Amino acid sequence: MRSFFILLVGLSFLPGIVLAHDLNIPADKETIQFETKLGTVTFLHKMHADLSTTECTTCHHKLQPTDETVKGCHECHGSKDGEAPKVKTAFHTTCIGCHEYTVAHGDEAGPQKKKCKLCHIK
Repeated sequence: MRSFFILLVGLSFLPGIVLAHDLNIPADKETIQFETKLGTVTFLHKMHADLSTTECTTCHHKLQPTDETVKGCHECHGSKDGEAPKVKTAFHTTCIGCHEYTVAHGDEAGPQKKKCKLCHIK
């Protein structure tokens, strides 16, 4: 019974592993720039995807194992239907939260709260 449980838990990770290997970041999405009121934010997409602590679903949380393409953040977070948080809220919560979590666990990470100009470059 214990072996069956271990096998079941192991297989539950399989869709994510297959998904991560099947989807590649297109060359034009390896680095993404967002224009904001405070300045341009450059997101190193490929670098973040290559981190051992992240998977596609870390940020692309609606991604399903059967999906062949990945929606960009603005497709949901830029809509005015009110279902998803605004893109600014989503980025600040996810990005800053992850950076603070990483630093709190003794690793290096990018900018954190109250250091806006480290991301937003005029």
